[in-house]
Amino acid sequence: MTRPLQAVRAASREIDMRRSNFRPTRDIVRTLPLFAELEDSALEQIAGAARALEVKRGAAIIERGSRLDGFYGVYEGQLKIYLLSCNGAERIVRLMNPGDCFGEAIMFMGIPSPVFVQALSDTQLCYFPKDSVYTALAGQPDFTFAMLQGLSRMLAELIQDLEACCMQNAQQRIAHYLLCNYEATRDGRAAVQLPASKAIVASTLNISAETFSRELHQLARDGMIAVQRRTIFLTDVDGLRTLAERGRAETLAS
Repeated sequence: MTRPLQAVRAASREIDMRRSNFRPTRDIVRTLPLFAELEDSALEQIAGAARALEVKRGAAIIERGSRLDGFYGVYEGQLKIYLLSCNGAERIVRLMNPGDCFGEAIMFMGIPSPVFVQALSDTQLCYFPKDSVYTALAGQPDFTFAMLQGLSRMLAELIQDLEACCMQNAQQRIAHYLLCNYEATRDGRAAVQLPASKAIVASTLNISAETFSRELHQLARDGMIAVQRRTIFLTDVDGLRTLAERGRAETLAS
């Protein structure tokens, strides 16, 4: 996932956003967990100030160095937040799905964005201006608490990411990812539905797509998982848990 930095910057300047056909009504804003507990009057106020945008697949939404006077909520579609090295190597920090919000920290701190944000599919967004957010924070304790929870969750995820990079090898990172994301199927099996292509998921784990595929095959040969396209069945949860914890224990012991 490497491309010339000049090409990325050129693409970022051609941001393909347009006014959306859908309006950020009270009911639409309420679908975002951040706003779910607000009173109807507060939702009406926030929805009235919000802007709805449609973003084409591949379009840049935020580029490094951008400043925001508000933040975004994802209504439909998927985006990636990523970093870019000087030689164009991409490292995906986080995937954003419906219900997720981004840009809050940049808005609050008034700092240039340290990351890029790009649409992985045609996406519908709500943009919430800073003034309306500050008004809600001043008058709605539930919203303040939800905002603090969201920012704290983001910090915890970044710490977990750093810990995985420093204390786990590629196979252990994959095991940890599977354990954090599996759900029970109708027949009671533990399964992970990959939210994007294997190359994109690999980047979020700071490994190459080739390494990701190779380690998945090894885990399958070891009887810990079974892979069916984007669905990964966990056939030995205890074994995966032992594998994921091994890296942390080895690092702490060294």
